[in-house]
Amino acid sequence: MESRQRRPMSRRQLLRFAAGAAGAAAFGPVLAACGGSPGTQAGGTSGPAAQGGQTTVSMLGWGTVLEKENVDKSLQLFQQRNPDIKVEWLHTPNADYETKLKTMLAGGTPPDIFWTGNMLDYVIRDQVLDITDYVKADPVIGKADYFLQPQETDRATYNGKWYGIGSCYVIHHLYYNVEMLEKAGVQPPSTDAVKAWTWEEFVENARKLTLDAAGKHPGEDGFDANNIQQWGVSWATWNLPRDVVAYMNGGDFISKDGVCKASDPATVEAYQALADLMNKHHVAPQTAQLDQLGMSAVQMMASGKLAMLADGSWSVMDIATLGFKFGCGVLPKIKTAVTEAQAHMHVIAKGTKNPDAAWKLLSFLSSDDYQRGLCKVGLWLPSHTSLLSEEGLKSWITPGVHPDGYEQIATDYLAKHSRIYPYPPGYSEANTIITAALDPVWIGQSSAADALTADVIKQAEEALAKAKA
Repeated sequence: MESRQRRPMSRRQLLRFAAGAAGAAAFGPVLAACGGSPGTQAGGTSGPAAQGGQTTVSMLGWGTVLEKENVDKSLQLFQQRNPDIKVEWLHTPNADYETKLKTMLAGGTPPDIFWTGNMLDYVIRDQVLDITDYVKADPVIGKADYFLQPQETDRATYNGKWYGIGSCYVIHHLYYNVEMLEKAGVQPPSTDAVKAWTWEEFVENARKLTLDAAGKHPGEDGFDANNIQQWGVSWATWNLPRDVVAYMNGGDFISKDGVCKASDPATVEAYQALADLMNKHHVAPQTAQLDQLGMSAVQMMASGKLAMLADGSWSVMDIATLGFKFGCGVLPKIKTAVTEAQAHMHVIAKGTKNPDAAWKLLSFLSSDDYQRGLCKVGLWLPSHTSLLSEEGLKSWITPGVHPDGYEQIATDYLAKHSRIYPYPPGYSEANTIITAALDPVWIGQSSAADALTADVIKQAEEALAKAKA
């Protein structure tokens, strides 16, 4: 089960919004291109501002209450610095976001800036402004070492052109309950990717941390797999935690250029390894078992019913408020120590009437001042090298929020061992097909090899090809 209760935003929303993008495209007309000369971060604005008035720039985004509060504070700072620009912050509940964006695009009244988890779906439909000249001309953002690379270029460009800038980074890593590992005599997972557990070590440690009602571990005589009281680990099976296991094994799901890799041997082997945690080793609960307990994975870990959790870095924010001692480490490896990295993108609608003012706001959203606040509360990880420097880390690593050693998660695991998770056109449709095919695998009713048939892969490939056509 995924820890969906805690950050019903970026990761899950990325998929939901991705699904929405295809629908948005169905609304038809490509938005009219808009003129305007590329500016710099300190450049001028267009429209009424040029006559001494105030230019209004609208921004459509989603987010939790905490994220909205931080965005509100940041926008106040932006407006103090830019009194000639008024920001119309169209914060939209997660459940309504997709519909609202579709309606605005279809009606020819797009927001000047909008957030998206599937930028390329809008790029190929000519609904997003090419911001290459703005990026190159900007004295801050245009620096070659401003963003963590090559990750930023990987996610923000298409055919060599910039169409958006990432909000931040989020990755998957391991959380653990310190007291539970100490009681079981398990050394915590390291924050150093070089010292990542092998998959076998990970499974064995999860076995030591799993107990049935009689206090027996999986593999012991008399162990009752139907009456487990304490689980070793929870590892969800939605796309990101699922596919990072494929990455660990040298596999892939869908490549950046839109080729389905779900049936590649390394990928199939990895999916089966994930299913085996639940159905063969009995160290991880199935989704239905978590549902029966009526607790989220995070709540289970806080209450001592779950020792380890593979989850997104965004969960730091909530876990830190639960009043138990927790730590973080890197994910185990099968062949490679790796994690996936992604986040929502900030883009300018091609239909904007105020491209210069919109760029001014977008460049602010790409500044340390904006990103730092959400990093401090444990929601985000930086995408700027300035925030990953020794001085930069001091400005956002927060005692009581980030556990000991978390700096290495940011500066090493993210910076050196992460791989951008791609969302090529047609991703959501293909993912829906593969996800449905894998459902029986997670409950032990099929093997990954049997589930990912040639017909399933063909359907996914057709969905990807249709989106690119």
